[in-house]
Amino acid sequence: MSNPRLLAISGFPKEAVALVKGQALILGRDPSNPVEVNDAAVSRKHCAVSEVSSGVFEVADLDSHNGTFVNQTKVTRKTLQHGDRICIGRSEFIFLIEGEDEEAFRNLLRDNQSPSAAFTTLPLNRHGLPVDDSWIGRMAGDLAALFKIANVVNGTRDMQALQWDLLALIGEVIPAAQAAVVLRTKQNEEPGQPCIWNRQSEGGQPLVIRDEIVRQAIWERSAVATAALAEAATGEHVLCVPLVAVEKTLGVIYLTAPASSAAFGENHVYFVSSVSRIAAVTLENLMKLDSLRAENQRLRAAVVAAEGSLIGESKAMHRVSEFIGRVAKGDSTVLIRGESGTGKELVARAIHSGSPRAGEPFVAINCAAIPEALLESELFGHEKGAFTGAVGLRKGKLEAAEDGTVFLDEIGEMAPLLQAKLLRVLQQREFERVGGNRLLPFNARVLAATNKNLEQGIKTGEFRADLYYRLNVVSMVLPALREHREDIPPLALYFAEKYAAKCKRAFKGIAEEARDLLMQYSWPGNVRELENAIEHAIVLGLTDEILPEDLPGTLLEERATELPAARYHNTLNDTKKQLVLSALDEAQGSPVEAARILGIHPKYLHRLIRNLNLKSEGKRMA
Repeated sequence: MSNPRLLAISGFPKEAVALVKGQALILGRDPSNPVEVNDAAVSRKHCAVSEVSSGVFEVADLDSHNGTFVNQTKVTRKTLQHGDRICIGRSEFIFLIEGEDEEAFRNLLRDNQSPSAAFTTLPLNRHGLPVDDSWIGRMAGDLAALFKIANVVNGTRDMQALQWDLLALIGEVIPAAQAAVVLRTKQNEEPGQPCIWNRQSEGGQPLVIRDEIVRQAIWERSAVATAALAEAATGEHVLCVPLVAVEKTLGVIYLTAPASSAAFGENHVYFVSSVSRIAAVTLENLMKLDSLRAENQRLRAAVVAAEGSLIGESKAMHRVSEFIGRVAKGDSTVLIRGESGTGKELVARAIHSGSPRAGEPFVAINCAAIPEALLESELFGHEKGAFTGAVGLRKGKLEAAEDGTVFLDEIGEMAPLLQAKLLRVLQQREFERVGGNRLLPFNARVLAATNKNLEQGIKTGEFRADLYYRLNVVSMVLPALREHREDIPPLALYFAEKYAAKCKRAFKGIAEEARDLLMQYSWPGNVRELENAIEHAIVLGLTDEILPEDLPGTLLEERATELPAARYHNTLNDTKKQLVLSALDEAQGSPVEAARILGIHPKYLHRLIRNLNLKSEGKRMA
């Protein structure tokens, strides 16, 4: 005959047997419950044991704060078997369904326990200190040790080194033979490899970490201590203190001492608890820092994959790729030259990504985009009060680059005064903030780019010759797009797929007439203009294929007589040409007056004259 019941073996309540027949048996802190468990770690309605079918019983957690555990495993709902152990807070029950004598069952459990199985749980407040004020006198003598530990903890940025130093410093105060830091960042995950410290460097017994003690310390967020029996031949004293951080419990500090020595006292518990609170926050921050570093490396790898590869199979692009591979491994200053839109910054980023500095910052500065009055502060930074509006210290781009790479785009537009200051930085490898008097080291690599003729600038006095020679250690001229037209199709397809995915529209390809237009256009804006043209076509196109009418008007205004099926575009261009010539004739060759007659901006008229090859006619009329 079955006799289903719960047998309380530890914690609260002290009743020997609780019957589970007829209706759900609710366990919790609420006095109205059939089984009142007077424990702060237990919810008011913690769990319920009920018969779900004939002879089948289950335990269900009632959304408790600290969870319900069956055989040391956290459960939401679980069918019970004879002899299962149910743990809530500091209370443990055995589920019995057969007819054993309860006292005999308790004796059996007691006989099977190890000599050190009796736990002592010491409640701590939310600061990791005892709930009364008795700790003040005991802790006074440990302040020096706490200060030393705090200095070490706050000055260490390596997880493994921090754990080892922490255990060694605890060992100077606590008479422990062995110690470990066991980290378990998620409640139900298996602990990682512990960091273990031994007082004896050699010959000591291996540390055995009892998982049930670790689990109880984490569950209850309380220090757990066990004392080995004096008559036991084997066994050890254990002190286990949780590492409670700001957001979660990270794990425990686990200390052991042989049974032949004195057991851990309350003063030891409170000292280690104070240390754990100091260390837990730093460990949590280091975990987050490691996570951010890993995420940063992943994002950098993604950026390198997206931007580090040059698109093109022409001989010109192969030469650029070979140049990048050669100069990336060195540390020389590189001057990248070429027309606007040829990809000078992309080449600079590729050099940085392939260099030993790839893990350091890449700082790009557009010397033409920043006003001259602000560029000095942007480069060198400024001290508080250096000028009106300098309300605080600010680091400049050169300082922010640290050991990475500084890319000076449009270097030919830099003012002469700043050229002299930049020359000193490159020569002396040091600089001062604006308004400062302290020299700061400059360790970054410098890459520069320009679309201007610097040699001509030297002759006219616009650019310093000494700065030119300092920058022009290694130089590369990037080819214009019209010089490697065979790369236009793969570039166009790359940009089309990129913007089609961004705009979430279907894309099947580029029509033959549109490809011919792309190949015949002169591309004065180079790759940047090609990218803009493809984005324009993707955004305004009405089909899943790029058609000639989807491309910008500048491409259609150039002659397309060699195109098959180009009648529409030729007719449109002829009409524009007749309108422009008629307006110029009426204005007696004056482009400004002709633009007024046509009702367009003079700059647009100049572009029409250039694209429609009307320069000679315009000069004749003028």
